Amino acid sequence: MISWRLTFCYLPGLMLMLAVVLCPAIVNASSASFPGQWQQVASGTDGCETCWVEISRNGPVLKVTGKDGWFAVMHLGRAGGGFSAEGIGRWSEGGDSHYRGQPFDIRIALVDRHLYMDMTVKMEDGSTRAVRAIFDKRRSAKTSRFPVIHS
Repeated sequence: MISWRLTFCYLPGLMLMLAVVLCPAIVNASSASFPGQWQQVASGTDGCETCWVEISRNGPVLKVTGKDGWFAVMHLGRAGGGFSAEGIGRWSEGGDSHYRGQPFDIRIALVDRHLYMDMTVKMEDGSTRAVRAIFDKRRSAKTSRFPVIHS
């Protein structure tokens, strides 16, 4: 039978071992960076070389604004070992988008330094449309593969 004294001697060592094992996960969690401007690099619909999204963070809430006239509010989460957020949004009433004024559900995830977006737009006739895109973080003109675009 193991004595309590022996158990308490091993407890600090066990705690140190757990800290060493979990440290990389803690570092990766703090390096997840949604905020900033993201340039679209691929889309499930028509391509848009000048499309981008702007993400700002306030605690566990993200505000996402699309260059092409939509906005969303999302809550941070963590699924499948990656970083993700889910929320709702609406396309702007103005503009010439065929989604004008329509509400949507949205999910984004950070995977290998790319932002993956999956939007489900609720149309007036009750149908839904999927909008999917992949974004890369915008960098300054000196260090970026993408030029800085001024609107």
